[in-house]
Amino acid sequence: MSTGVVLQQMLVIFLLILTGFIIYKKGIVSYDTSRQISALITNVCNPALMIASVFSDEMTATRGDVLATALIALVVYLIMIAAGFAVPLILRVKRDERKYFNLMMVYGNTGFIGIPVVTALLGEGAVIYVTVFNFFYNIFIYTHGIFVLNLGAENGNRFSFKKLINIGTISSVLAVILFWFEIPLPVSVIETTSYIGKCTTFLSMIVLGVSVARTNIGRIFGNIRLYLFTMIRLIAFPILVTLVLKPFVANPTILAVTLLLTSMPVGNMPLMLAQEQGEEAETLSNGIILTTLLSLITITITTRFL
Repeated sequence: MSTGVVLQQMLVIFLLILTGFIIYKKGIVSYDTSRQISALITNVCNPALMIASVFSDEMTATRGDVLATALIALVVYLIMIAAGFAVPLILRVKRDERKYFNLMMVYGNTGFIGIPVVTALLGEGAVIYVTVFNFFYNIFIYTHGIFVLNLGAENGNRFSFKKLINIGTISSVLAVILFWFEIPLPVSVIETTSYIGKCTTFLSMIVLGVSVARTNIGRIFGNIRLYLFTMIRLIAFPILVTLVLKPFVANPTILAVTLLLTSMPVGNMPLMLAQEQGEEAETLSNGIILTTLLSLITITITTRFL
């Protein structure tokens, strides 16, 4: 993966985010519209892209590749969970904020940003690997994620198997089943999912641009501890994981996807879960914005280690 190609693609993503920033400031898109677009991406566009990727002409993955990716994803998440408990202690984060840093360490934006970035850099055929990672993401966020969020809380969310049945998990499983058993779909269905899926990158970046426009950037960039965390989360950790896995992973695309997904900025799900149980969680909100902005630079840096 050429550094020049990565830089060019990240520049495109930056310009798309800037577009979202501008159209919000101009009043063309409102915050409520942005929330509706987010729901559209999560419930329609991302799932469609997962399905379409199975039938992409760029698809080169084998069943063995998918199984290898599942094993790698499981190992990576277990390492991230361990790091989630260690990093806040290393950074001497205040006790009441440790759980937020824990969640930020583990749960990156592998769907909302991960899928568009992987598609832009590696092609639509690589989305099947992201799908496998996102399956484990959904499992862990509703088990480990809820457990961490409830540490020290008297009344909070409790784990429920029903929460595992969501559009992310269902579309991930469906995409793997279609791939594994080579189940054909009508051309009209494939083309429809393809058209819908191709909207993902643009719409996702528009929503991010709106989020940036609504944020007090000066306040976020003044948080030194959050800076240090970002350097660990977006640079040190992805590089370390890649160097450890490189001798054992023969498929360069799987290795590249692993690096990109571990390089993703903090995801929205921890914040959504925190807000669901009445927590303001400003730390999570600030972490999402800061890591999202800096990821435009850090991803270019980390991909040099492939």
